Amino acid sequence: MIDGSGSWALRLRNGQAVFDEFMEAAPFPISRATLARRTGLSKPTVSALVSDLEDAGVVSLIPPSETSQGRIGRPATPYALVPDAALVVGVDMGATKIIVGVADLLGRVLAEDRIETGSHARVAVDTVVGATTRLLETLGGKDHLLESGCVGVPGVYRPRLDRVEMSPNLAGFADLPIRAELSERLGVPVTIENDVNLAAVAEAEAMDDLGGLDFVAISVGTGIGAGLVMDGRLYRGGHGAAGELGSIDICGAGDDRAGRLTLEDVASAPAIRRRFRQAIDTGLTSRLERDAEVSEILLAASSGDEAASEAIGIAAEAMASAVAWLCWFSDPARIVFGGGVGSNPTFVDAVRSKLDRHLDETPELVASALGNRAAFTGAISTARASVRTTFVRGRLGR
Repeated sequence: MIDGSGSWALRLRNGQAVFDEFMEAAPFPISRATLARRTGLSKPTVSALVSDLEDAGVVSLIPPSETSQGRIGRPATPYALVPDAALVVGVDMGATKIIVGVADLLGRVLAEDRIETGSHARVAVDTVVGATTRLLETLGGKDHLLESGCVGVPGVYRPRLDRVEMSPNLAGFADLPIRAELSERLGVPVTIENDVNLAAVAEAEAMDDLGGLDFVAISVGTGIGAGLVMDGRLYRGGHGAAGELGSIDICGAGDDRAGRLTLEDVASAPAIRRRFRQAIDTGLTSRLERDAEVSEILLAASSGDEAASEAIGIAAEAMASAVAWLCWFSDPARIVFGGGVGSNPTFVDAVRSKLDRHLDETPELVASALGNRAAFTGAISTARASVRTTFVRGRLGR
């Protein structure tokens, strides 16, 4: 938001309004007359601002021959956003892998890398910085065009403390001011957000119907988390920890261990692999090796494999119980399952088959079409949204 009074602040606010319209229209061109109508600004004001944005390399004139074929009369003069006038970096910092990508203003990923996370959060931060630098070099040294970044983290981010908490699958965040460090080392403002919240952002943008305005995105992989979207807005809660579904206590659900038992202990990828080995040890048959991957266990379960069906059934029952609790509390219209386990249709079908026993009316359950890229896609989107609030001030203020 551009604050202040006087002609300079007014010019920036008007420039922001025009830039927003270019972003909404992209990749299609838009005329100055249309900009004036949509923003409510006078045509001379719009023309001056478009000229300023053109001088700053943000928009460009589209040659009449490309837009006026077959038209009669004087054609409008269209301008279009220059997609690579600014770049953003989006990161999904997972417990086992990191996805780093550089995208343009349209959200098109121009360069991307996938790296093993490492054993410590500081190592992960070093990896993000190094990968971003390499990717910008592959794009021809466009580091000066980088405007913003967003990093999804596997835990709860506390903005006031600049610290990630509740991250059992990636250690080392306790004494790491992650936003400040990444912003300094990358040289641009960096947003830190819970990875499943970013997945929810991406899922919301991928929906094209009103039924998606109230939904929950549940990621099931190495860990389990949920992102809540209410009335079209991401809900973080009073302390930023809304959606920590994997931490709820489901003691007694498919396990005879004493003490606290969380959903993550029963329904995550490591838990499914552990339960599969236990099923074999108790005499259930399987065509798979004892150390099979979860993707193999899910495939085997879909064809009736005894040990695989046992492991997936227990995980699905625990998840159905947690989903029922979530529905009683927030009544979502839809639940989107993502992550390496959750986006598998076999897992979703297993949960659906058990949910009817918990609820009289069940929400729509679907597997994410974005799969393991949901958090990364949400990071790119969030970084682009950040650019929209800072870009005009930076370019027109030079």
